[in-house]
Amino acid sequence: MSVPSKINMHETPPVPTDASLMTCSTYEGSAPAQTWAEVAALFVAAFAAEPYEEDPQELALIKGWGPTQLAQPSGRLTVTEQDRHVVGFALVHSLAEDEPWQAILTTMSGHPAVADALSRPETALIVHELAVRQMSRGQGVARTCLREVLRGRDEAHVFIGVYDSAANAVAMYERWGLVKVGAFRGADSDVTLLVLTLPAEELRTRLYRPSTAVGNR
Repeated sequence: MSVPSKINMHETPPVPTDASLMTCSTYEGSAPAQTWAEVAALFVAAFAAEPYEEDPQELALIKGWGPTQLAQPSGRLTVTEQDRHVVGFALVHSLAEDEPWQAILTTMSGHPAVADALSRPETALIVHELAVRQMSRGQGVARTCLREVLRGRDEAHVFIGVYDSAANAVAMYERWGLVKVGAFRGADSDVTLLVLTLPAEELRTRLYRPSTAVGNR
């Protein structure tokens, strides 16, 4: 079993709105079981609620597939804590290691950034999950999670998916400069996934830029 790589501790968000210090822990390869337990609890609470309304039992399965995603060569998990409680996390990996996402992007291959990513999947990063505890939204947690999980990555493009019904999340990503490249609905799905992208270097720059209008998923 690989040893968790823990980096970027004690990071303060760009726009702190609470007196309590936020800290970030970034893991590569694996993360402690307790961390995954807290991540799973947050994930279920965030996405069982409106506007997502996903099945809590299915969401809880992240305790199984999450570590598998993290164990990929390019897997990385960043967890943000406040007062010793997990308030947000981001989970990412390379497009080269994600066949379902390759299939999704194939339906949007007319977009230049998508075409480039599909031709060189190792240069594209997929934000598989980005979630924030409801009571911690509006404090820069999502921005902090994404900023830290991207730190030091060498992929050229970042892609993220979001339900079209999640208007606040869509607006947040657009404020960060991400642009829509297409929409996808699976054969057995009743929801539409919007796919957004931005060159990684530009996104990192924007995430470091102070903002007075930060919303969090």
